Amino acid sequence: MDDNGVISLCIIDDIKSVVAGLTCMNWAQQGIRVTGTAANGEDGLDMISELRPDLVITDIRMPRMDGLSMLRAVLERHRDCKVILISGYADFEYAQQAVQLGAFDFVVKPFTEEDIMTAVLRAKAEIMEERSKLLTLREMEKRLRESLPVLRQEYFALLVSHRTAWEQAAARWEFLNIDLNPQGFVVMLLEIDHFQERAAELSIREVELIRFSLLNITQETIAEHVRCVVFRARHNRYLAVMNDCSAVSAVEIAERCCRNIERYTKFTVSVGVGGRVEETSELPDSYLQANRALAYHLFTEGNAAIRYDDILPAGSQEPLSLEYKDELLLALRSGNAGKAEAILEDISMGLQSLVSRQNPDYLLSLYDELAASAIRSFYELIPYADIQPLIQRFRAVQGTAGLPLASLQRQLLELCVEGAALVRKNSLSEGQKVIYASLDYIQSHLSEDITVGDCAAHVHLSASYYSSLFKKVTGMTVTQYVTMEKIQKAKALLVEGMPVQEVALAAGYEERRYFSEMFKKITGQTPSEFRAGYHPDRPEEKPYR
Repeated sequence: MDDNGVISLCIIDDIKSVVAGLTCMNWAQQGIRVTGTAANGEDGLDMISELRPDLVITDIRMPRMDGLSMLRAVLERHRDCKVILISGYADFEYAQQAVQLGAFDFVVKPFTEEDIMTAVLRAKAEIMEERSKLLTLREMEKRLRESLPVLRQEYFALLVSHRTAWEQAAARWEFLNIDLNPQGFVVMLLEIDHFQERAAELSIREVELIRFSLLNITQETIAEHVRCVVFRARHNRYLAVMNDCSAVSAVEIAERCCRNIERYTKFTVSVGVGGRVEETSELPDSYLQANRALAYHLFTEGNAAIRYDDILPAGSQEPLSLEYKDELLLALRSGNAGKAEAILEDISMGLQSLVSRQNPDYLLSLYDELAASAIRSFYELIPYADIQPLIQRFRAVQGTAGLPLASLQRQLLELCVEGAALVRKNSLSEGQKVIYASLDYIQSHLSEDITVGDCAAHVHLSASYYSSLFKKVTGMTVTQYVTMEKIQKAKALLVEGMPVQEVALAAGYEERRYFSEMFKKITGQTPSEFRAGYHPDRPEEKPYR
């Protein structure tokens, strides 16, 4: 077969003049080349086996092997070869049977060059169409081979996300030529440390080269010990599915990945190692464990591996108090950057002693809550154009996956300190400073029957002027503010499970009945009903008489 649009032709006939006449036709003009001739069926069959022509013209009656016998042999050995039979009028029915057996066409003697050329060109058209389909199929097969790595990646992304029994996975496993034993797996997740910050100034080409090199190092390191499939996952992560072996533990392999990446690149990775699972249907379990282990790098600076089996058993989350939150917001609203920094330092120190018992997601939610509250305060106090660049910068870093706890604390500190400085730069009025100073006093005396006079005296103002200034700055009266703060405090105590009578006293209400009336007026529920929404299993308290 010729790849340049030319087809090859062999001519077989025991009459030399017929062979000569057919051979001298202007085949080249039609893109056809005569590659051989023979005078009998046996020689013709040998020639066809050697030259493998696209098309054969043969007489139906020849010595040593007739055309029909040769046709059967040709179609058995070379099914793509087209055969045109030459027959006399007496062989017409015979020739028709030959066509039914697989001959392409027949031409009845006596024939003209035009008769032969017409049959040959029809055969050529079919040959070219088959070539086109074959080339398309080969191109598709080539593209399929080239896309196998991507298909394997997509398939393993499916396997670690959805439980798939081996009976369902076996056929595709073989089709994708996956070089893994179908039993005994461990899943690893690797994340590039601080990648978004460090790659911010790099070109897309440099970033992709780094990602490729880290993938290559990871794959080669793991492959030294076990069979594996490694591919890029979302964000700046890599996912590895490998066979577990007794010679080297999965966490040792993960640590070697850390060392090799640090040695050969300027980057480091954090690794979460899932537990061993036996079947393909259990891969999602190991993947979730690896993801869970990776989350604990919140407490590290990276360049290390954490095994799921080494994580302390997760019980109920020990609650972290946000008692500093209101104090922090007051410092921010007053533009006191020094006090905001001191409060955040206290929060950080308090968390350090609890880190081993905390859930990473729980700590992240705490910092998200503090940041969100701070940002809301800044929007209220600072012109949008002044505060927006700071908030955008904070959110860009905050959105980076895998930041350690120290980085989160540092980012929140920068947000609060710079934001407080902007608050002061935009200068609070003297009246605002006085009112915000009095809010500290109110917060520390919520358990008492605090009056407008008490608050005014604390900031050395008359009660009437203080009340007017308070309403102007906060948008509510002193009584409304105090009541709202008391009820907020009461809500927190009720959620903690404190009895209603004790909550009333802690919120500065000597009479439970009056406290209940105020609580319901503001929340739409009685204290008992509110608490029951959080603790439905606790019996309702009987009110004091």
